[in-house]
Order: sequence, then structure tokens, then C-alpha cells
Amino acid sequence: MFFIMFLFGLVVGLALYLLTYVFAKKIENRRRVLTVTIIGLLSLLGSIFAAYRVDTMGYGIAFLISSLGILVVGFLLTLFEKSVVWKKSVFTFVILFVIVSSFRMYMNQVDYWIIKETKVFSEEEESYLQLLQKDPTIQGYKAFKQVVVLSLGEEMAGDNIEVLDVEEEGNTTVIKVKTFYNRSDEKNPFIAIGLDRVQSDVVIEDTNGTVFKEAPDVE
Repeated sequence: MFFIMFLFGLVVGLALYLLTYVFAKKIENRRRVLTVTIIGLLSLLGSIFAAYRVDTMGYGIAFLISSLGILVVGFLLTLFEKSVVWKKSVFTFVILFVIVSSFRMYMNQVDYWIIKETKVFSEEEESYLQLLQKDPTIQGYKAFKQVVVLSLGEEMAGDNIEVLDVEEEGNTTVIKVKTFYNRSDEKNPFIAIGLDRVQSDVVIEDTNGTVFKEAPDVE
């Protein structure tokens, strides 16, 4: 998510620079670059302010990353201000970087779906889900052939889980989730995620920085 926002910032930075040619054709190149940098700084200050507020913290951090992308473009254009060749190189590099990064993220995306309670589970998976409710102390993830089950444990009773993204990094399935309180009546809140395939290693990260461990085996 954050890397996507950084790429977005790079694109916005280039777009702002090009727009100066549309609306202010006669100004010096130094002022064009300064315009991009100032907008990047204003965006950075606004995002920092938003990040300090609880209700807009996520948006603030996202736009902060985008602002850094804009400032990177401003820095590169300032660095190579006097060289037309190098300015074209900056444009080419940024565009290629965005294209290659976007393609790589597309290739790493994994199709996933949230398995509802009415969905038919395998006998092994069904037994595990029943165990979670019988033993609410179980916390962490359990990986099956095409399903990953994440349980929060009794300490987070009343919370809910939302899946934000699933990617593959080599032999690792990376799942990013968001947990939040919504007065759930589950003794052990859980979510079952269906995947086309589950890699040998699984990493589940919460937006609050928590990295869930594999649930212990319980007889």
C-alpha cells in the first residue's frame, strides 16, 4: 500500500512539472521545479497534521508517502536542472521505475476470497474452526492447503478482521490485515481466507504493526 502511494507521488510530481508548461510557459525552469517542491512540502505538512489525528491517521500516513514521492521528483529535477539530457533521463527513469514496479506488484498479487460461515470446509478445516470456539486462547494463524485461518484470541474478543491485501514474495505468502473493535460476539474472533495457493511460509501483518505467529498445535 505505502509503496503504491510512493509511486503515485512520483507520477504526481512529474505531472505537476509538466502542467507548469501548460499554464506558465514563459517562467524559468528553476521556478517550475520550485513549484513542484513547494507543493510537495505543503502536501507533506498537511499529511503530518492528518497523521496526528486518530480518525485520519491512515490517510495522513498514505499521503505523507505520496508527498515524499513528489519531493523526490523535485530533488532530482533540481539536481539536474541545467542539463536537458539529464532531465529527460530523470523522466525516463521515473516512468520506467513506475512501470516496472507496477508490473512486479501485479505479478505478485494473489487471488483471495473470504470464506463465509456457510461455505463448506474440509473436515480438517471445520474441526479447527470448532476448536477455536472451544478454546478461545488460541491466537495466530493456521495454514492449510488453500486456506489460512487467523484467530485473535480471547484477549481481542469483540474485534473484527479485515483483509487488505495478499501478495507473494518468493516462497512467502504475505497477508496484510486490519483489526478493529466492532462488538463482535465471537469468543475468539477469526477469519478464514481462501487462496489459489499457500506458500511454505506465511506472514500476516496488522496495520498496527503486529505480526501474527503460527498458532500452536492443540490436541
